[in-house]
Amino acid sequence: MSLASPRRWAATSALAAALLTTLAPVAPALAQPYAHKAAQQAASATVKVRGEVDHPRSFSLARLRSLPQHTVRVRYQTSHGAEKHTFTGPLLADVLALTQPRIDPDVKNTQLRLVVTAIGSDGYRATVAWAEIDPSFSSKKVLLALSQDGKQIDAEGPRLVVPGDIKGGRYVSGVVRLHVGNTDALDPVRGAGETTRVGTG
Repeated sequence: MSLASPRRWAATSALAAALLTTLAPVAPALAQPYAHKAAQQAASATVKVRGEVDHPRSFSLARLRSLPQHTVRVRYQTSHGAEKHTFTGPLLADVLALTQPRIDPDVKNTQLRLVVTAIGSDGYRATVAWAEIDPSFSSKKVLLALSQDGKQIDAEGPRLVVPGDIKGGRYVSGVVRLHVGNTDALDPVRGAGETTRVGTG
């Protein structure tokens, strides 16, 4: 090995150290715009409620946090195996109550005809029946979770949490829209026991 090699190595090391010293204060500054943009996106994130409701609304994360918060511990299967998590957020029923779903008091248990579809930012969706979220029919605490395992999930967005499900397929991430539907639209029954029949000939 020539005598120049250690000297060259020392010079290279000194140059690298100088570069690190110079760039160290700059790196956080470079990251700040991206962090600020992520914070802005989280702050502006909303969940829209549409469908069979009298008062369609959009809920900010701050508004969702202002509602009573509930915590559930769940375990479910995924394609990667079993997962256990703790989620916190408002009850889905409490969120929807503020939009006044169209429930006819003159029809027995008409709310059981309603279904709620949660739609994620990627288009993924899953549906829960009204009886699953209504405390007068079920003790299941279906949440629109805002935190997972003690950490806020603002960047990802609210998550539908359905305790008791064996698989996590209905745990919709990044919920941006809730649609309240009425299964009457799928039923040919009209009036009191009247049926619309489709001709066959």
